[in-house]
Amino acid sequence: MMRILLVLLAWGTVGLTSAFAQSAPGKVQLKQADIDAAVRLICPAGKITHDKDGKTSGCRVCPKATDFFGQPRISWEMRAEMAGHFTSAKNSSLLLDGTGCDAHANNFGGTFVFAVTGEKVRLLRYENGLITDQCQRFAYADGRDGLACRGGWMGQGEADLTVFVSSFDATGRPTSKVLIHVSDTTGTCGEDKEQAVEQGGISEVQFVPKPQAAPGEITGLTIKAYTGGVKCSVVEAVQKTRRAPASVKNYTIEYTFDGRQFRLAPGSRAALAKFGRFSTP
Repeated sequence: MMRILLVLLAWGTVGLTSAFAQSAPGKVQLKQADIDAAVRLICPAGKITHDKDGKTSGCRVCPKATDFFGQPRISWEMRAEMAGHFTSAKNSSLLLDGTGCDAHANNFGGTFVFAVTGEKVRLLRYENGLITDQCQRFAYADGRDGLACRGGWMGQGEADLTVFVSSFDATGRPTSKVLIHVSDTTGTCGEDKEQAVEQGGISEVQFVPKPQAAPGEITGLTIKAYTGGVKCSVVEAVQKTRRAPASVKNYTIEYTFDGRQFRLAPGSRAALAKFGRFSTP
């Protein structure tokens, strides 16, 4: 999955700029000591960078397994950290999302997966293109944690926004399923104001919590998104007025979750079909 390179201005909430409507409290505490130890495993001594508060923030060189490993004058920036039971119900693990050391095809980033046992941190693998800086954790029935994420990619004015879910095996290898694709081609608008384009976005992603259950246990996921055809002249007007064009409609897509997999709710099939290219895990 990929990160949006440009935030598109449209009516409503756009792309990856908003967080999940409901945060799932974590069962595993994120420790700075584990983050520091993890970065030391992928960044040579003396190359680790720190933010203004002194916390580890990245590496002055590209870590091994990234696309640009070994290339000069390129650095890796850590974008997000998350602890959980991702690879095992019993053992803790750590995800570090970073950018700057991967090709456009991998949206310039990926995620390192680490196992954490006591005070020992061990690198399991690096997954190019798995962007986890816009994710929330949820619980599987077997005790592992999974991720529900916003993702996206943009090239030559065309954006592909997604919501996807990911799970990890014992080696840290992820398996991902896309729940919705939303296309937006308003970035292709130029001098031709009569050009027809597609305007779309994801305005909200919300977990449906399981009643009287432990944090992170859910029974489903609700996605609010919009799509519709417009002319470039309308796109220009929207940016000024922030008023929704009549041709762009809001839709709600619901997925149920049985503790093992997400299933599209039958009543949401017509709404999901409005977005054209989609998958139904």
